[in-house]
Amino acid sequence: MGNKKDIIICGEVFKAKRIHFSFETIFKQIGNMNELKKLQEFPNLESVFNGTNINDIGLQYIGQCSTITNLNLTFTNISDKGITHLVNLNSIKHLRLKETNISKKSIQNFNQMTHLISLQVHETNISGKDMANLNLAHLEELFVDSNDVEDYNTLLALSNRLPSCKIVAKGKGTFF
Repeated sequence: MGNKKDIIICGEVFKAKRIHFSFETIFKQIGNMNELKKLQEFPNLESVFNGTNINDIGLQYIGQCSTITNLNLTFTNISDKGITHLVNLNSIKHLRLKETNISKKSIQNFNQMTHLISLQVHETNISGKDMANLNLAHLEELFVDSNDVEDYNTLLALSNRLPSCKIVAKGKGTFF
């Protein structure tokens, strides 16, 4: 068993001094999302895991961890509703949401994350054309799906508005 500087989440023991949080087992099934409240006990937490069954309820607890700069939620069960819990993460710089259930409804929330420099939303329900209203002046890289001419044209216009941003348009092998 751990000592008083240890934090137990979902049966796993973690040192409170950790700056990166992830479970030992990839694709860990979290039985009770309330366990994620304990993430706030890590005073210097900077990055959080991927590949779990975390959902929108779990995101409300992650959204309370003000020191997070890097959040990888790839292969999780989150949706647009959960993204609203992340807008108060004032230190967030890197957000990876590949293979989630988000849609263009999340873009208004991304726009509130003014410190974001990297956003990855490819393999979601967001495509290039949905980026027309993205307004993140400090964004340095964007990964998004591009499946048709409209996606391409919207991303081209976005690249003109954000000249310092590297846009990686992921497609099905067709170039327009």
